[in-house]
Amino acid sequence: MKTIILLVLSLTYMSAAISDCQDPVDTLVIGDSQTGSKWSKSYFGDFLQTCLKEEFIIFGKGASIISNWLEKGGLENIEIIQRDPKNPQLSIGIGDQVPLCKKRIGPMLDAYQPRKVLFFFGDNYIGNSDEEIVKEAQSLVKLLDDKNIPSGNCFFLTPTYEMQIQTKRNVPRKNLANTKRIREALKKGLSDRCQFLDGLELMKTSSYFDGKELLKRVQIEGKPGCSGAAANDNIHVCGEAAKDLALKTCEILNEL
Repeated sequence: MKTIILLVLSLTYMSAAISDCQDPVDTLVIGDSQTGSKWSKSYFGDFLQTCLKEEFIIFGKGASIISNWLEKGGLENIEIIQRDPKNPQLSIGIGDQVPLCKKRIGPMLDAYQPRKVLFFFGDNYIGNSDEEIVKEAQSLVKLLDDKNIPSGNCFFLTPTYEMQIQTKRNVPRKNLANTKRIREALKKGLSDRCQFLDGLELMKTSSYFDGKELLKRVQIEGKPGCSGAAANDNIHVCGEAAKDLALKTCEILNEL
């Protein structure tokens, strides 16, 4: 009898988790704080959600890397932010509060059946070796192969230049050399499995690039996260530069 009760409870939980996932979407986006921060309204994810043309769902978790969205997860104490046409910057909880279809890439692909999928990771690999980064990317490739995601419908965006700061760089290890190192390791691990969107190349033509190594810090009125306490945040692209990066990315995604 106890076994039956546990089975019923398990099935009930699974049913609730599945029903919590919305219908299939055109575009699924998964990333870190640049995509899903809760403390700013001036980052990449905030602008990406306004320029994607078709049905979409976006998930972001601060400090995350690819493996945090795979089987074993991790960073369970950091909340996940969901963005969709009806819910901009919606906190959906932490740990077991979040169904698998909103915190693991495999179940996400099964539930949402996206025509296109975009991953945006890299800055949180600052402390990782090249070998570790390559292994992470290879784990993603294996999952994409298992789920039969076409290479032409998969996109991977890598970090771009750091932001101008007021007095002191908050993340000293975020620099152009390290960004290039991470980019090359991710590219090696992905091995042409996804369309590779080089964040440095995308922003080279931006009017917010200083032509050297930095993105200009230009706040957008009414959108916090690019001034005040954030004035020394050199790792999170914000304001007009973040908007420009999102628009350039949307232009690529919307073409498909």
